[in-house]
Amino acid sequence: MKKIGIFLCLIFLWSNINASAITYPKITSQGAVLMDINNGKILFQKNGHGRYAPASTTKVMTALLALEKCKLDDNVIVGKNPPLEDGSKIFLTKGEVLTVDQLLYALLLHSANDAALALAEHISGSKEEFAHLMNERANQLGCKDTNFLNPNGLYESKHYTSAYDLAQIASNAMKSSKFREIVSTLSFDIAPTNNHPEIRHLHNENKLLYSQKYKYPNADGIKTGYTIKAKHTYIGSATRNGKTLVVVLLSGVKGYYKD
Repeated sequence: MKKIGIFLCLIFLWSNINASAITYPKITSQGAVLMDINNGKILFQKNGHGRYAPASTTKVMTALLALEKCKLDDNVIVGKNPPLEDGSKIFLTKGEVLTVDQLLYALLLHSANDAALALAEHISGSKEEFAHLMNERANQLGCKDTNFLNPNGLYESKHYTSAYDLAQIASNAMKSSKFREIVSTLSFDIAPTNNHPEIRHLHNENKLLYSQKYKYPNADGIKTGYTIKAKHTYIGSATRNGKTLVVVLLSGVKGYYKD
């Protein structure tokens, strides 16, 4: 009995020594989550349920809904509102016709705000109705700290989410082979359309995929974001030996790729 007691004490001491030896990363982003999407386990978090402006990482939810609600070869007729969107865009024009597939590449590679609104209006008829659909889907995924007001992440004070919720959204989007294909693609050309006679050349903005300084061999997505008020936001993924990890960073500073 005495030997068993000594043995249990040794196990306790060993486990505590190893637990105290774990060194967690110190990062500059205000909110962060690292998730194993194979099992949903959270491996690291910092203010994981804190509410932050997501900027263009919002577009992951827009893409998820487009893939669930549309066929890739569906034609989208651009309305009067998408050409008026601020920020990054591919300069869509009223009456221009593109496929859902083309708009998804514009959305996720070039982070086109006009493409996001064109998809939203195609699916729901208006930005407001699409935002309702976004929040409904977020609720289905178990998101508790999310309220979307637009499909592209342009800043609005009541448009917010958390690192934990974005990890849930991204992990579900990554179940789509088409989504995974797009977010891991380095470049894509949109062929001339009825209103645009030239090829649009799109390039992925995720430096983990191509940058000499930050490139990571196993990286395979997902989305960058930035507005002045939201600061830098990021969803990244990497796959090795069949295991995929997703990282979400919110309210980051310049140089957030080090995080």
